[in-house]
Amino acid sequence: MIIAFDTYYYEGYSYTVGGVFESWSSNDVSYYVTSKRECIDAEYKSGELYKRELPCIMQCLSMVNLDSIDTIIVDGFVWLSEDGKELAKGLGARLDDAIQRIYCSVKNIVGIAKNPYHTKIPNCIEVKHGLESEKPLYVTCNDSDYVEYYATLVSRMHGDYRIPTILKLVDTKTREFKSKIEKEETEVESETVSPIGLDFSDLDKWAEETFSKPNVEKAIDKWVLKKENR
Repeated sequence: MIIAFDTYYYEGYSYTVGGVFESWSSNDVSYYVTSKRECIDAEYKSGELYKRELPCIMQCLSMVNLDSIDTIIVDGFVWLSEDGKELAKGLGARLDDAIQRIYCSVKNIVGIAKNPYHTKIPNCIEVKHGLESEKPLYVTCNDSDYVEYYATLVSRMHGDYRIPTILKLVDTKTREFKSKIEKEETEVESETVSPIGLDFSDLDKWAEETFSKPNVEKAIDKWVLKKENR
């Protein structure tokens, strides 16, 4: 089995989805796992993507049977380079380290990046996917001896466009997940105009803001009575 990850950001939070599928030729996802976490560092910094995405990916991996997963695809690079010569650890390599340390397991880690890094990365192969795609994808892996092998697999993934079908499905699910969370949070916020549904910890604050001081106790008693009769 293979799992591919994608992440979106909104107001200081990371929304990550992992899509599990059978093989490199699959055209559909078997199931999804999701994670929402507060960003440790909300501001993007070149070469430090792992600080925002690695915690989400590790949380998602805790929801799957990792023994059934042989390959993990990240939306980014496994390796980076600042001088075009020496390799530096990217998101994929950091993930590889974390899995070995926590699970004592070795997985194939493949990075499929949509945009180039600001410097040339050794053992990074450009892949054109789709019938009419002119803009390449950028493939790296944790074992550089196999990067050509994985580049070939990526080029043959299902789909007629630049982004393979599976990765597009995961991307779409990530957007849906983020929108669902935003909708739920908006509904919760809209409920705060009424004391019904509020936690007791917020009740005093709500009452003080809504009623004059002499009426605070009366408002609280009314709120409790309604809660008991629901």
